[in-house]
Amino acid sequence: MKWIQRALIPLLILAMLTAIPGIPLGVDLRGYPLLLHLGVGTLLAAILAIVMVTTPPTGSRLQAFAWLLICIGLLALMVPLMGWADSEASHRWLESHGWISIAGLGLLGLSAKQSKASSSSEN
Repeated sequence: MKWIQRALIPLLILAMLTAIPGIPLGVDLRGYPLLLHLGVGTLLAAILAIVMVTTPPTGSRLQAFAWLLICIGLLALMVPLMGWADSEASHRWLESHGWISIAGLGLLGLSAKQSKASSSSEN
């Protein structure tokens, strides 16, 4: 499981970096950054779904919560894609998708820092 998570983290960071042009509130992400973001995000979501189905959860509660936030961020994207919201609400769903995913990435970094600190204190 650890090597799969280590493979997912660069994909997650790349997905975040390709979304930087759309981070300011009210600015749409368009063009090649959007295509790259969608391609990387689709690959990330597919691998994440396979990992969650095939392997039991490991790690700390904070790490599990971080991955849960990332999954919720990906699910928030489904509402406008399925047409379940009007255009104004769709924009809010897209923004929440980004901010929830960023919060998950931040918590994932925090959990990595805590696990590194606890492993160095054991040595």
